[in-house]
Amino acid sequence: MKAKYILLLAAMAFGFVLTGCKEDVPYDTQSPDDQPLILRPYNESGTGSFTYDLANPDMPLYDSVTVTPSRYTTVNWYLDGELIFSGTKINMCFPVGHYALLIEAVTEMGKRTERTGSVTVHPYDTDPYSTTPAGGRHVVPGVEMTMEGQNLTKVKTIVLADDLYGEDEVCRTEPTYQEDGLLTYILPDVVDGEYYLFFLDAEGNLYGSELIQVHNGAVALDGFAEFVPGEEWVITGVSLENVASVKVDETVITDLTVTSTSVTLVAPAAEVGEHTLSMLNKDGSNVLFVTSAGTMAEVKTVVSAETTLWTGPVALAWDADAIKVTSEEMAQVAVGSTIYIYFEVQGDAEYWALRVTTPWWDVNDLVPQIDGANTLPNPYGFEYTDACKNFVDNCGGAMSVVGNGLTIIKITYK
Repeated sequence: MKAKYILLLAAMAFGFVLTGCKEDVPYDTQSPDDQPLILRPYNESGTGSFTYDLANPDMPLYDSVTVTPSRYTTVNWYLDGELIFSGTKINMCFPVGHYALLIEAVTEMGKRTERTGSVTVHPYDTDPYSTTPAGGRHVVPGVEMTMEGQNLTKVKTIVLADDLYGEDEVCRTEPTYQEDGLLTYILPDVVDGEYYLFFLDAEGNLYGSELIQVHNGAVALDGFAEFVPGEEWVITGVSLENVASVKVDETVITDLTVTSTSVTLVAPAAEVGEHTLSMLNKDGSNVLFVTSAGTMAEVKTVVSAETTLWTGPVALAWDADAIKVTSEEMAQVAVGSTIYIYFEVQGDAEYWALRVTTPWWDVNDLVPQIDGANTLPNPYGFEYTDACKNFVDNCGGAMSVVGNGLTIIKITYK
């Protein structure tokens, strides 16, 4: 009997051991029905975000994401809407350009989440590359267009393609004139749309150079966001020579001066606030407006209570005192007014700073120097006090804006 009791205790002890082992096994909580989550971006290049700045086209985008449920989720990487990689860890190079990045996590059941960012790939100093800003990247087939850039004498052929690697070619053309910083060209018949721009040199090397937008009709690009009643209003764009009318709300203006790149009119009477703007060509077709939300036939425009003192754009740099508001213009500004400085941040600048001063800017400032673009509201405004006016008057009556890393768009007051 004693032997049976000992065997029973041994069996019970063995059972406890087995039970303990089972409890030590991790319980898998992942399910294909889970909502996917991107848990942790970690960036092996050290930036810690989904905004990537690559020094040249040979530097790869090298990064990883952590997702859940990892066993049932696929990670897709898109540049400008084009699927370029599937997987949690990417290590790829891209042509020169600025791309919109989307990272998508999608489960087997079709549930998804996403993160957005951007990828910028810079050219080598010796590469041909177009530095033409966004407004200059809107082109019309059959019309000689001008493109600014670097090393453009190396360009033998201009290529448009549907994909970011230049493999799905749409058309090609030769420069009609070129020098190192500028070339001209005539685009053949191409349907409206956005295309990747490439340069081909004499050796057959292909160089990326961002996107280009093709328009076969009249397009307004700038100058339509706001107007001042009773003052000259200039709207700029491409193929505007046949514009017949401008409509603000229910007011139609036909007294226009038009060229291929501009429409000039006297702005109609209107109250401060938002209004509806459209334009028609002589054949009755709509002029399209290019906006951040897309291309549309009707946009909102604003009557501003502000009066413009100066318009740019001009890029600030410490070695250039390029922005001056004259003494005649400053004489219009009453004490107690607010002066506004509209700007854009230069993404490639090493640092950002703003000083509001006079042409004697080594003496003193109206506003102490501000460092760091993230500390500035846009527009930046300050009160034009008695002390400001006295300071300006004692320094010749004019005002200057200096600094670094910012592009000043306009200066106004109200």
